[in-house]
Amino acid sequence: MRTITTLILVLSAVFSFAQEKITQGFEPIRKELQQWDVIRGEWLANSMEAIANDQPVPQRTFPENFTPNQMLRMVDQNTRNNIRNTTNANSASDQDAEFWRRVNRTVESAYCAPMQARSYGDPHMVSFDGARYSFQTVGEFVLTKSNKGDVEVQTRQRPQSDDFSLNTAVAMNVGGDRLAIYAEDYPDADYSTPVRLNGQSLRLTGSTYFLDHGGTIQKSGQSYFVHWPNGESAEVKMRSSGGMSFMDVSVNILPCVVSSYSGVLGNANGNQRDDFDPGIIVPRSAFEDPFNDDNYINRERQAYIAKVIADKYRVSDFTTLFDYPIGRNTESFTDRSFPRVYRSINDLDQRNRDRARQRCADNGVSSRDMNGCIYDNAFLNLDPVREPVRHDPVASTPTLRKIEREVINRNPVPSPTDLGNPAPVRGDVNTIDNLNEGLAPGDAQPEPIPITKDPTTRRIDGMDDSTKPTPIPTPRPVVREPEPRRPEPKTPAPKPLPTIDKPKTSPTPTPTPKPSSTPSSIPKSKSGGSIKGRGGF
Repeated sequence: MRTITTLILVLSAVFSFAQEKITQGFEPIRKELQQWDVIRGEWLANSMEAIANDQPVPQRTFPENFTPNQMLRMVDQNTRNNIRNTTNANSASDQDAEFWRRVNRTVESAYCAPMQARSYGDPHMVSFDGARYSFQTVGEFVLTKSNKGDVEVQTRQRPQSDDFSLNTAVAMNVGGDRLAIYAEDYPDADYSTPVRLNGQSLRLTGSTYFLDHGGTIQKSGQSYFVHWPNGESAEVKMRSSGGMSFMDVSVNILPCVVSSYSGVLGNANGNQRDDFDPGIIVPRSAFEDPFNDDNYINRERQAYIAKVIADKYRVSDFTTLFDYPIGRNTESFTDRSFPRVYRSINDLDQRNRDRARQRCADNGVSSRDMNGCIYDNAFLNLDPVREPVRHDPVASTPTLRKIEREVINRNPVPSPTDLGNPAPVRGDVNTIDNLNEGLAPGDAQPEPIPITKDPTTRRIDGMDDSTKPTPIPTPRPVVREPEPRRPEPKTPAPKPLPTIDKPKTSPTPTPTPKPSSTPSSIPKSKSGGSIKGRGGF
């Protein structure tokens, strides 16, 4: 027993020494940021440390809705360069190497120009390296995944017929928070919102919702904009056709940050021919022209993609990020026999082709997307859509004005008016309406009521490692016991007694157990990712 106690004390001392050393090494960065802006700089320094330690970022103490990456991009160039030099100097040491590698990734992300890839229409893919192809498959797939484990985007493709499929759901690991958006096949009985955050319903009625680990989600029109804490982003555009709701998904990554990517959208290394495996050069016909006039080449390409590439990037019950109703998992949405019919643009007669081309041109579709637009409009009557423009909150932000005191900026508590009378839900519904809406930076702002977090809220990983989907808990009935009564005081006089308030005690219904929503670290999946999916945990 004494030996164990001694060992614990030694390990504790070593850990304390290591933390003190990290704190000392990080202090020059903190001072640089405080000199730039006392309030915003302190938050940014604390956020950079939190990201490096896989911890939630602190609450914002300023009016802007920025992620750490967006705030760092607002820092003046000279200060950023000084921080960069300090980070590089510490990264060269073997001591605390992982911490400084993560800090370095945050710093370097402020210098990066993003690369965009997309999955749109029925669906067509545009890889990060510019390869274009159709992906007529059914199932759940990894669009892109970082080897660092904090960036992953998965999509669910559902059939519309024997020959076409559409994106009907997307799920993401946003720096440690699991975010999913559903156009079809909601995982529970709450149809008031398509958004699920760490397995719980989230209704967005304001401008921005802050995720625990530094990311944000915003809703504008029919689009949801998601921003990662280190600068990656995604747009989910909701659409409909023939009674089916679906979505287009675009993803922006930062190639200058030391990381590698894999998935249906390629590896972002600048070479279209090795997008799916650096060691395997795919057939030339796969990407040379996705709408080639040769039907044989078209069918060869589609068969290769549907059988080889699709199976390579299908998610499993262990790796999925989606939520599932009871009795269903990723295999419930998988059909490896799809497509049963290979369609080609050459199957269209000239009249229909020309009509679709004109409609696409009238709606501003670029020449790069023209053939995909013709295909979608002629076969499925999908409305033409333009290539998305990256959503960048920093680009439209003027120079930050100094603030004299902290302005608490957090997700407010939903009011009864906001909640209205929603459909039955499986978990908590968070209605968001930021109090800083319409305020200029530096304007006075009343402090919202703090959110009291339920300690039973689901964690991001949230599940065990079984291969079966987690069943949806059945709400338990509320059982109320009779109110206790106090004995009436005895008094000889027949005069009226003063009113005595009876304490009302109503036992709280037993909550369905949920894991914690704020993990100190994110367990690694067997596939190397940093976040486990909903199904099979």
